[in-house]
Amino acid sequence: MAKITDETKKLIIADYLTGKYSQRELAKRHSISIGTVNKLTKDLEAKNEHFVEAEVAMISARQTLPNEQMNAIMNAAQNEAYNRGLIFNATQKNLNRMIEMLDKNTKYEKISVGDGVQNFEPVELSANDYKSLQDGIDKASLTLGVNPRNTTQINNTNAQQNQTKIVIERKEIKGKSE
Repeated sequence: MAKITDETKKLIIADYLTGKYSQRELAKRHSISIGTVNKLTKDLEAKNEHFVEAEVAMISARQTLPNEQMNAIMNAAQNEAYNRGLIFNATQKNLNRMIEMLDKNTKYEKISVGDGVQNFEPVELSANDYKSLQDGIDKASLTLGVNPRNTTQINNTNAQQNQTKIVIERKEIKGKSE
């Protein structure tokens, strides 16, 4: 069998990541052996399946919705993606600044010189500063998706608790009560 090109390898991996093709289907589709597909896809997970489903939903919407509604959907999605990009970039910049502060063990505090002039002077970080930086890093890790956490909010107040009565019945068995 002929050696496959790097471009073909990329296509096979891309197809595999969609989660929509078996190794047998990929081998047939790209005219290679199942063993070769197995080697290329070893330790890979199909992580793009949700994108395939989203695209299917968009294709279905294009077939059923008027152009005005599709344009509105696309504009809203582009705005949302742009805003998420801004948040992502700002979070990365803030994270870099926090790491720089930790590396130098300093922060800058505002000092009034007079006549409305303010200067900044480096000072050593305090314990509260370290805690604030750690909290900021933790929040940044959530925003950037580095440390995803599933949170479950439990609302348990006295007003919400159920008042359940437990009733115990006594039965007579062979002349004895239980």
